[in-house]
Amino acid sequence: MVQSVLDYIDDLDSLSDKAEEDAVNELLQAINIDELLQDPEGYLLALSDAFLNRHISNIEKATEAGTKHANKILKAL
Repeated sequence: MVQSVLDYIDDLDSLSDKAEEDAVNELLQAINIDELLQDPEGYLLALSDAFLNRHISNIEKATEAGTKHANKILKAL
């Protein structure tokens, strides 16, 4: 069971690292301060939508990993 938890954490860390790397390398460098100051809420919503669209497959993979992990734990009980 411990190995199952460690494997699950490794999977999530890998997916998280990909998203974090993309956020640092691309999104933060792409921020246009003039547009941000004109409409902060709209601008940040647009950036977050772009980020979500770019990483939806990783989010789905994390959901699947969580479901598999939960099922393994339930079977072990």
